[in-house]
Amino acid sequence: MMLKDLKRFMRTQKLKKWRDVVQPNPFYFDGLENLCDRIHPSVQWLKVSDIKEVSHDTKLYRLVPTRSTKVLAPFRAGQYIGLMVEINGVRTSRAFSLVSSPNQLAYYELGIKRKEGGFVSPYFLDNVKVGDVFEATEPLGNFYYNRIFHGSNLVFIAGGSGITPFISILRDISERVVPLNVWLFFGCLTEKDILFREELENILARRPNIKVNYILSEAGDEWTGECGFISKDIISKFIGSIDDKYFYIVGNRPMYRFVLDELEALGVPRHRIAHEAFGVPDDITEVEGWPKEVDKSNKIQITVDMRRSGRIDREVIEAVSGEPILNSLERAKIKEIIINTGCRSGECALCRTKLISGKVFVPPEVVIREADIANNFIHPCTSYPLSDMHLDLSLT
Repeated sequence: MMLKDLKRFMRTQKLKKWRDVVQPNPFYFDGLENLCDRIHPSVQWLKVSDIKEVSHDTKLYRLVPTRSTKVLAPFRAGQYIGLMVEINGVRTSRAFSLVSSPNQLAYYELGIKRKEGGFVSPYFLDNVKVGDVFEATEPLGNFYYNRIFHGSNLVFIAGGSGITPFISILRDISERVVPLNVWLFFGCLTEKDILFREELENILARRPNIKVNYILSEAGDEWTGECGFISKDIISKFIGSIDDKYFYIVGNRPMYRFVLDELEALGVPRHRIAHEAFGVPDDITEVEGWPKEVDKSNKIQITVDMRRSGRIDREVIEAVSGEPILNSLERAKIKEIIINTGCRSGECALCRTKLISGKVFVPPEVVIREADIANNFIHPCTSYPLSDMHLDLSLT
């Protein structure tokens, strides 16, 4: 018996010694959690390394990781990031499609076009310089190629700056020599508004499976290509049969409505059409379902519960019915009012907020999860106040 106990003790000592001499895991190793943080960082800090003029109203911004971010999160071609900016004391964000190829992560590239009357895009084009640092979200969005459901014959329909996600997708297809057939319709006002034309022509010269058709709505006399809008006649002439083809659309709201009607007239079913998030309309009163008795200039009082110095505090801010609640919350310049944002189109759900009381209008294309509806959560980026309301931000 003593011999057995002695052998057991010796085995225990050997095991202890083995455990003591095994090299511990390095400080950066935390298994799946480390991988998840790499793919889905809570925040990215990006520095502008280069700025290039693409056209008279569009610039290309190259963003590299700062020392605190170290590496960029991977993305699918067609996705976007949300950039946080502070303009005259107002902290706000906008979503911009990634133009760069997903096959390298040394930098992100964003193509930003000036929007007349806009708030963020003029700031970027007129004020942002090399060396500026921005806070950004992880890559977001569902607008990307799915080889299981989308097939091998793809039709891209872009209007103006809507070409940006398609540039990323085309770069990816070209670089990896993916065996896909692509027809791109690119609608612009004039010939000088054709963004990334040199790169598109370069891809066309090297990849016979990719075809491009430019359509100008305000073409000059020297233009020999298609004129007008991206109609069903132009689409069918360029791609032939619609069978086995999957359609992607990116553009402004009027273009969406027009192209969707044209595709419907061609017999394209809705389940074979993908589109990027709509964004907010320029005039919400023109959106289907807006209550006609509500004037968009109506003044609304929003009571906000939030955390301040370890306690729940309350503020009342003023809003108007004709703009999203999030805009009013940002303009209040109250630092404790913190709402995460990404798409500003109701898609990412980062801004979901508890509505205690009050009525809102939400554009019909915005999809809200059933659980959020049941528990009275709204997306303030696409919710318009119709009455005085009470929001609880103390939960964030």
